[in-house]
Amino acid sequence: MLRYLFLTALLLLSAVQAAQADDVTVEKYDIEIPKEFMVPYTGQYAARFPDGFTIGLGSGMTYVGRAADGSRVFYAITDRGPNADAPKYELNGKATASKMFPAPGFSPSFGAIRVKDGHAVLASLITIKDARGRAVSGRAIPIGSVGATGEVPLDDSLRKLPFDTEGLDTEGIAIDSRDKRYLWICDEYGPFIAKIDGYTGRIVKKYVPGKELPMIVTTRQPNRGMEGIAVTPSGKVLAAVQSVCDVDGNIKKSKATFIRLVLLDPDTGAVKQYAYPHDIQNYAISAHAMIGDLHAISDTKFLLVERGKNADGKGRIPIYLIDLADASDISNIKAGDGKELETVADRNEAEALGVQYVKKTKLLDIKEYGWKPAKAEGVALLPDMRTIAVTSDNDFGMTFKVVDPVNDADGKPVTKAAAYTVDPSGQVKYKGKPVNTHIELSDTGTSSKLWLFHLPKRVSEY
Repeated sequence: MLRYLFLTALLLLSAVQAAQADDVTVEKYDIEIPKEFMVPYTGQYAARFPDGFTIGLGSGMTYVGRAADGSRVFYAITDRGPNADAPKYELNGKATASKMFPAPGFSPSFGAIRVKDGHAVLASLITIKDARGRAVSGRAIPIGSVGATGEVPLDDSLRKLPFDTEGLDTEGIAIDSRDKRYLWICDEYGPFIAKIDGYTGRIVKKYVPGKELPMIVTTRQPNRGMEGIAVTPSGKVLAAVQSVCDVDGNIKKSKATFIRLVLLDPDTGAVKQYAYPHDIQNYAISAHAMIGDLHAISDTKFLLVERGKNADGKGRIPIYLIDLADASDISNIKAGDGKELETVADRNEAEALGVQYVKKTKLLDIKEYGWKPAKAEGVALLPDMRTIAVTSDNDFGMTFKVVDPVNDADGKPVTKAAAYTVDPSGQVKYKGKPVNTHIELSDTGTSSKLWLFHLPKRVSEY
């Protein structure tokens, strides 16, 4: 009997130890924004935003190190700025996709976040500038230019704004591994990659599709360009297209088995492309898979955040350890009929063509540890090799809705902004007839998140 009790106790102890070994602990922070870093807003809904918009940091993030006072310091970057869906704009008589920019002068920016004593606080902010030193905006680049999304920028009264030839929709940030003064950022418009001076925010070198980058990345779905960026110890730059490329204009029927990763060697200009196998079995359609961010661990290994909704509608945000070591460069590999690889719907068929996919190992799904935002847009690994930092942005603390919608032929309210058009005078129309419908902004009161997930073992042990 005693022997039985002793063995039972040992089994219970082993079970407890095993459970503890699998535990992931979490530090949770809302990113606090001092008033001096708020985004000025003077538009028609300014009374709802007395201090302006809360700056939306967290579209990308990287770890800087420990400050003298013990603070953990991160760089985080915004996207293009406050924006909202809008009716299609009647440009030269043609209904053209548009986007509302209620703070059209906003410049994409990055800042230092200090984490200490239970707080994560924005401590500094630098605007991104073009090669001439002019602050860039987040407004759309001219239609017809390389990498344009085809969107017309509008103000909050739905009047046309100027395009910005240097406009950026920034989504990722990483520190140069050989000279910490410089940072690398990526963008969703072009999609572009840029090296910037971290002291001033000025662009030192911009990498453009059709020149330094492969032209195929311009087939990214609109507003799903380069979503993550990482710099390897040897100085190479890996950037991730957010979703499956729309190579044939039939993205809703795409069964593509991968998302493109682009590896740039700044020293030589050489570029390689890799096939990241998204979790195709989880999504209703392949186009729903998205990458959130990247972080370099070695010259071949990276952290990668994948996100999207399962076919059942439930969100998922797994973080993977990926390895490019044995993956093939797909730059010059085509489908059997000469079309792009995204038209191949079967992994076995792609492998028969010579495609060796990126290897991936799941570390955790942050949704299972209480993460509430729909997005996770920044990821970094701390020096202990066990702590993964994740950020989300807050969409500048604002949202929008279609007010006074018309009813469709079935009597249902038309609540999608793009179902309407707006003419140059600002008159909103539905099926060519003037209506009283408009787009209204409101304050959400939400903050960007920065959570730290402490794994039970180093990522190299998974």
